[in-house]
Amino acid sequence: MQAYLILSIVLTTLFASCYKIAARLNCNLDAVNLWMYVGSTASIVVVIISKHHLSAGTHALYLGTAAGVMLYVSTLAFFRHMKFGQLSVSWTVISLAVAFPVVASIFLWHEIPSAKQVAGLVLIVIALLLFGQNESRPEVAE
Repeated sequence: MQAYLILSIVLTTLFASCYKIAARLNCNLDAVNLWMYVGSTASIVVVIISKHHLSAGTHALYLGTAAGVMLYVSTLAFFRHMKFGQLSVSWTVISLAVAFPVVASIFLWHEIPSAKQVAGLVLIVIALLLFGQNESRPEVAE
């Protein structure tokens, strides 16, 4: 499990670095994003072909494909918001990626959240409300 965490950190860092380099070179960022996901998909296809079978079954393949498409669209939306909105709001909304599974586990599997999870959910809602007030205020020219 630790190897996957380290791999995730390294690859996410490489992903962000590629995006930053592309932005500095004035590349079409939508195209860069698309090709990064095409490369990721090609890598997964090579792994699947090398194993000669899917150990998790076709349902996992369909779920992974759907997740990949949603991640691609969410990345585009995140980059757009970073370009035209406030970075602080963008990063706060990213924290919802942690909140939704916790809320889903409460309603779908009737899990009881820990005190830390409840505090985190409350703080996310407060942060979104505070940033929402800031975004809705008209800019005052000085």
